[in-house]
Amino acid sequence: MSGCSTLFSLGFFSDVQYANRANRGPSHYRDSLRFLAEAVKCFNERDLQAVINLGDLVDSNDEAYLDATLSVLDDCIHPIIHILGNHDLLGPIRRQEILSRLNMQKAWGQCFSKHSWRVVVVDSTEVSIHSEEKALLQESVSRILDLNEVGDPCAENWNGMASNQQFQELEGVLVDALKCDQRVLIVNHMLVGNGSGSSAHLCWNHRELSRLFSENRCVAAHFNGHDHDGGFTTDIRTGVHYLTFPAICDSGGKTGAHAIARFHKNSITVEGWGRIQSRTLDCHR
Repeated sequence: MSGCSTLFSLGFFSDVQYANRANRGPSHYRDSLRFLAEAVKCFNERDLQAVINLGDLVDSNDEAYLDATLSVLDDCIHPIIHILGNHDLLGPIRRQEILSRLNMQKAWGQCFSKHSWRVVVVDSTEVSIHSEEKALLQESVSRILDLNEVGDPCAENWNGMASNQQFQELEGVLVDALKCDQRVLIVNHMLVGNGSGSSAHLCWNHRELSRLFSENRCVAAHFNGHDHDGGFTTDIRTGVHYLTFPAICDSGGKTGAHAIARFHKNSITVEGWGRIQSRTLDCHR
């Protein structure tokens, strides 16, 4: 793949989950700022289109935790695209204020289109136990009950899903990308691909989303966080890659986790640091 020209590059990190609290297992919450700063330094030394935070910037949205993490990110010279994680919505600050603090106009939709690629965000926190709209909250309760009834391990309070409206908008973006002969990278906080991590971290509508990605040949890959151990799988039927980035906060105080993805016409090369493995994703569909 070294002979393939790079169209553009993106930086990635996930699950910083900073908090001024005691360690729990491999989660070293205070150390995560140190490794986030390490990631920013790496990103600043490279030519990137943007840096994407795959969610859970803080362990809970305490004002001091947000201030501390955003202060580190202020040193980044590249645009930062934030994705909401479930922990970002834990705490006293309401969703709309979190969006404002993270400079997010909208929690889902197309980030940008460049050359033969589009990058599209799915917000799997929209329908969740953190939903502020009554209808969405009721839908989340109903969905958990339905998933529990069929024994789906993703029926956990830390998961969520995209609403029907968001799903329909996503479908429209994919149809348009196909017409324009573009490949699509989906970025999300929660897992969609079976085998890309713990089944307990799959979003509630993972079946519907994976079916949508299978039906639209423009989708090349889905990148996410949420499962702190990370994971990877490729759908052997469709070739869609599902990559889960390990959490920065689960460093054990020893190593970070960030990556740079370089986009080529028919592939993505991921260069990882710390807990992230480097790999090449073939995108011929």
